[in-house]
Amino acid sequence: MSIIDIILITLSLSIDNFAVSAASSCGGKGCSSVHIFKVAGSFCAMGLLFLFCGYFGGVKLLGYISSWDHIVGPLILFYIGGKMIKGALAERGGAADSCQRFDMRGLKVLFALALATNIDVLAAGVSMAAFEVDIAAAALFLALFVCLAVILGFTIGSRLGRRFGGRVEAIGGLVLIGLSVKIFLEG
Repeated sequence: MSIIDIILITLSLSIDNFAVSAASSCGGKGCSSVHIFKVAGSFCAMGLLFLFCGYFGGVKLLGYISSWDHIVGPLILFYIGGKMIKGALAERGGAADSCQRFDMRGLKVLFALALATNIDVLAAGVSMAAFEVDIAAAALFLALFVCLAVILGFTIGSRLGRRFGGRVEAIGGLVLIGLSVKIFLEG
């Protein structure tokens, strides 16, 4: 597998991280840089963990995970998307910023989102082992693209939210629900 193939695979694996970050920041009030880097670090760490587990754990681990990944990931995204829509429709009356209302600062939600957005990296890791991919290069590109996807997602999502208000947050919730349905149907 060429370096271009590795770049394309790891770039495609980071797309879910972008979508979730953009959707979660659509409240429009933005989040601190510290929070954005915390999310980027969490998503990146989970992605790297899954990449290495898939690569070194191989088929046995994939057999165990694949029995529930197509249910757990979509359920998490569906639930969070529903919470976002509910928050967008609720009266705001000086409510806290979107990060607090969505509570992505909480460790449980952050862990659940990191799990849901990176579960497909496990299968990619198994495939990379089968094709004897340079795991160091794959890890480097995955970390880079996930971090960039999260930062870009937060930047774009918060700007859209500031410009269009709660409608964009509701659309972000619908995007997460749509992503959950897509994953479930493909599972």
